[in-house]
Amino acid sequence: MKTYKDIKDIAINRPVVTMGTFDGLHIGHLHVLNQLKALTRKFNGESVILTFWPHPRKILNSGDIGLLNTIEEKTELFERNGIDHLIILEFTKEMASLTYEAFVKQILVDQIQLQHLIFGYDHRFGKNGEGTFEKLQPLAKTFNFKLHKIDEVRIGHAVSSTRIRHALQYGHVSEANKMLGYPYQLSGKVVKGAQLGRKIGFPTANLNISCEYKLIPGNGVYACKAYLNGKPWPAMMNIGVKPTVNNKQIRNIEVHLIDFEGDLYEKQVKVELIEKIREEIKFPSLNDLVEQLEKDKSRSIDILTAKN
Repeated sequence: MKTYKDIKDIAINRPVVTMGTFDGLHIGHLHVLNQLKALTRKFNGESVILTFWPHPRKILNSGDIGLLNTIEEKTELFERNGIDHLIILEFTKEMASLTYEAFVKQILVDQIQLQHLIFGYDHRFGKNGEGTFEKLQPLAKTFNFKLHKIDEVRIGHAVSSTRIRHALQYGHVSEANKMLGYPYQLSGKVVKGAQLGRKIGFPTANLNISCEYKLIPGNGVYACKAYLNGKPWPAMMNIGVKPTVNNKQIRNIEVHLIDFEGDLYEKQVKVELIEKIREEIKFPSLNDLVEQLEKDKSRSIDILTAKN
């Protein structure tokens, strides 16, 4: 997959294009990508994703949202799904002020020279979100490209990035993963903590999440897979304030790699969340905490074994 940070002098053979923020790249988005690839094969062209970074809502100040994907995660997912070209345009207030007609003419037609545009059922773009499928139809005739509309995907309900964010905020990881089509992940560098876990037989890696915009799921204990240098480890994660040993209301993300021995400080670790085990609670003593952690470890192993 070729990745571009601007659209100057792009040369693509018969571009078949779809565009959007694709936060989460969930199963609804994957349906669009599959249609994109099918039409690319049908018309002997090349598939093109046009996306934006930062997320438009971060620039337009229309609400502080946690993002489901970093741009690195999103790029990896597009490549994994066999896309030929990924164009990442910097989203600015100047771009937000472009009308949908100007965006089509200046970017899609003049620069990318698209031949086909795949349009999600609820997608809107351009100034004030005025660019809809219906309004694009006359432009498609004017500029001689074909327009294709994709229907929504449902799993008992409509799948959306907003619904996935809501599920994660309440710790409903299994529900979120079902909509995503893959496990939700967090990545970051391991930093030093209080080192209490090591003293009680459960050493943890304190993760400093690399992307400040990344959505952190609700507090609790999760069964997960941790990846160190690409190698998977069964693990469990605590997200929260550690009420048994800490009076400060500062959220931490701590991962215990089961049966791992070694130093993790300053290492990059990726974690895939599989299932929430329990809520974070305050225990009467450290012994009670350790007893519960043993149960959490066994539960995590059972969950991860069943998923393999």
